[in-house]
Amino acid sequence: MSILDLISLPESKTLEFKETMPNPEAIAKTTCGFANGGGGSIIIGVSDKDKKIIGINERDISDLEEKISNIVYTLVEPTPAFNTTVLNIEGKLLFKIEIYPGSLKPYHLKNKGEVEGTYIRLGSTNRKADIDTIEELRRRRMNIGFDEIEVLEASIDDLAIENIELYLEKREKARDIPRAAPDTEFLKKIKAVRQQNGTVHPTVAGILLFSNQPENYIPGAVIKCARFKGIEMDEFIDQRIITGSLFTQAEETIAFFKKNIRRSAKIEGLYRTEEYEYPEKAIREAFVNALCHRDYSRRGADIKFAIFDNRIEITSPGGLLPNVSIEDLGTGVSELRNKVIGKILNESGLIEGYGTGVLRIRKYIQEKGLIQPEFKENNGFFKAIFFNANVGKERKEGEVEGEVGKELKEVDREVDREVEKLTENQKMILELIRKNPHVSKLEMSKVIGIRVSSIEKNITTLKEKSFLRREGTAKGGHWKLLKNINYILN
Repeated sequence: MSILDLISLPESKTLEFKETMPNPEAIAKTTCGFANGGGGSIIIGVSDKDKKIIGINERDISDLEEKISNIVYTLVEPTPAFNTTVLNIEGKLLFKIEIYPGSLKPYHLKNKGEVEGTYIRLGSTNRKADIDTIEELRRRRMNIGFDEIEVLEASIDDLAIENIELYLEKREKARDIPRAAPDTEFLKKIKAVRQQNGTVHPTVAGILLFSNQPENYIPGAVIKCARFKGIEMDEFIDQRIITGSLFTQAEETIAFFKKNIRRSAKIEGLYRTEEYEYPEKAIREAFVNALCHRDYSRRGADIKFAIFDNRIEITSPGGLLPNVSIEDLGTGVSELRNKVIGKILNESGLIEGYGTGVLRIRKYIQEKGLIQPEFKENNGFFKAIFFNANVGKERKEGEVEGEVGKELKEVDREVDREVEKLTENQKMILELIRKNPHVSKLEMSKVIGIRVSSIEKNITTLKEKSFLRREGTAKGGHWKLLKNINYILN
């Protein structure tokens, strides 16, 4: 990514702008946050409010390099890897500090110690890590997932044999894996239990996958489902708290989904089939991903499955892992938070392949003719939002009569044929602009899931085909559609 592309982005968990050199502790906290996450860059010489390139004095560069080195080496422990670069943009100099993701987590302020001085990055801010987060960072250092640790309060008797048998049945059917005896040795092999000092205890994965009441040991291991009236969280039509093993949670949440959305019937041959307003496969994929990737160490935090008149929201505790960004979704990049749970769900056929879930979701949504879902990360939660046909689909009301009306209709049909020849990304750009003429290229990038540079290329094509133009200034202007489009995504 070019420096201009980087500057066009908002501050995030991997990017921070400073107009001038901040105080040493601020640099040290950001360094800890980046090193404890997926790395990141601090760019000095750019206003963090309006992204105006201020630049730095050439005579200050040597002093800046020395100050940064002193801060990282004397204030941060362990010392993370970093690099500094001077950039020249239109004759103005910027100073870039790149902090690499560390392998010796948790990184912390040396003078405050690990418990009081560990910082993580949440969105565009540095937050002091609580003890659960510090424990998670320690596990990452040892490459141990939370789902692999044993639950000392539980015993092997808390694992229901019928849930283990269900898993064996599913994996035989989905992956053609021969049946195994559901005994202690088998449970050790799949890391559902661990033996320590002669005593066997279930792991977190074992409790979640095979206990009938995982919430007794993993607070928040439930699904809170709700069907709201309208588009706000004001009034319930239906609600339910779903408990049980992850297999049970998956099936009963999908049953709640089917019960609370609109569906239509059609006759195919001699049979009557029902069609839901959202593709079931896409919703199931997104929900199973939430079960697989959520942060179960966040005690008391649960998955929320909310249905509104115009959308479905699936919210799960735990943002994306450090080496994955929103832009990576759908590109095949994958990192498992819960390796044991992921392996067992994959063997059961509930997950088809690592790193392919978002690709399939987008395929199912496209086949249904809906606009693509939004994926958001905020304050340690991840949210997937699916829109129904009422969103982004505005059709003309009324009929135009007479000879003039016929001519207008023929023009409309020609425009419709032109729209059909566009790529899906180009259609979605037009859809977003019709909904909001002030939408930015960055916002389009986040919704569609492609890079800003790709948005710019598609907009250039749409301009060349006379679909739109930009009116006003770059910051204060807006987009204008140049053709009377009956539909974009159908």
